Amino acid sequence: MNALRLRSCVLIMVVGILTAAVLATPFRALAQQDLSKPILSPEQQQRLALMKSKSTEASLTILPIRLAGKPFDRVTELVGLLLEQRGLKNIDLGKTAFEPMTNVSLERLAESVGQFVKQHPIQTDYALYAEINGNRQVGLNGLRAVVVDKAGLVVWSDQQTPEDIKRQNVEPEPMGLCVLLSQRLEPEFGLNEQTAKAAKPGKMAALMEERSGLPPQKERDLLPDRQKLMKQAKQTATLVVFGARVQGQQTDPESAANLVEMINGAGLYNAVAANQCVLLKASQADPNEQKVLWDLAREFRDYTKKNPPAADYALYADYVFNPQNWEQGFVHFVVCDRKGDWVMVDFQNSHQPDYQGVKPTSRETCDKLLFQRLEGYLR
Repeated sequence: MNALRLRSCVLIMVVGILTAAVLATPFRALAQQDLSKPILSPEQQQRLALMKSKSTEASLTILPIRLAGKPFDRVTELVGLLLEQRGLKNIDLGKTAFEPMTNVSLERLAESVGQFVKQHPIQTDYALYAEINGNRQVGLNGLRAVVVDKAGLVVWSDQQTPEDIKRQNVEPEPMGLCVLLSQRLEPEFGLNEQTAKAAKPGKMAALMEERSGLPPQKERDLLPDRQKLMKQAKQTATLVVFGARVQGQQTDPESAANLVEMINGAGLYNAVAANQCVLLKASQADPNEQKVLWDLAREFRDYTKKNPPAADYALYADYVFNPQNWEQGFVHFVVCDRKGDWVMVDFQNSHQPDYQGVKPTSRETCDKLLFQRLEGYLR
C-alpha cells in the first residue's frame, strides 16, 4: 500500500471514529459573546513574528483537543498529522487536558490556557489548545484555538463562527474543522506549499500507522512480488480455500465450496476446499477496520505457519453484512503461501468501487465480491 493510499485509509478511519464520537456525545454551545476578533499588542505581535520565523523548526505541544465539550485523542492526533504533513517537524501530544470555563470570551480563554501551561510546563516552544463546538440542534458550528509559548504568554488566538465556517465552504463535521484549524495555523508557523513538499513522515505519521494496525512498510512492500509469483504459478500451483468467517461468529463451509466452484470454473486457479473449518478469533470490535483486517491477517499467518497447508496457497475470508443495508459491512480476505507468508491482504467496504458495484447483503454476494477481487489479482 503506497503512502497516498495509507493516508487516505487513515483519514477515512479517523472520520468514522470522529463521527461516531460526535453522535454519542452531548454538544456544547459556542458562547455568543466570543464573536469579536482579538487585537494584538506590540508584544504579542513580536511573539507571533518569532514563531513564524522558526517555521518548521518550531516545536509544538498539542493539548487534548475538545470535540463537543470532551477531549478526544483521535482529533488531537489528526491535527498533529495535518501539521506534520505541512512541514512542522517537532510535535508532541499533551497528556493532561485543559478544562476551560464555560461562556468565556476568546481573550479570557487565551489567558487561562497560558495559566494552565504555567502550571503544567511543556518541553516544547509552544502549546496549542483548540475546541470544536456546537449544539445538538445545528451540529458542529464553531472553532476556537489558542497558541501560547512555554512561558504561558499568548502568541495567537483564533475563532471561527458559523458564518466564518460557511463562508469558507467548510463542511461542519470533525474532519472539515480539523483541516480548517490546520489551515488557520499554517501561516502563523510559516508553513506553505514548499514546506509541505519537503515534509517527511514523523511521530504523528508513525502514531497513525500504529493506530491503523498496519505492519511495517518493509513487510507490506514484499506483497506485490509474492502476488506476481502466485499469478505466474497458476497453471501448476494449488489454492486451498477455507470456509469464510461470517458475522464474526461462525464459519460457513458452503462459502468454500462456492468459491472453489467459481475459481475453477473460470480457470483462475486450481482450487480445493479445506477439509476442515477454522474459526479465527481476531476481534472485530475495534472501530478501525484496517486494524480488524490486519489482526485477522496476523492470526491466519500464525495459523498457516503452525499448520502448513497441503497446497501452495491458502485463502481465508471474513464477511460482515446487513441483509437490509449493503453499506453496512465488509469483505476481507487473506492469502498466505505454504510457509505462512502473506501474499494478499484485501480490504473492501462501502468506500470502495468494487464493493459498491456488488452491494453485498448475503454470504453469496460476499463470495461474488471476493472472487471479483481475487480475479483482479490473478488475471
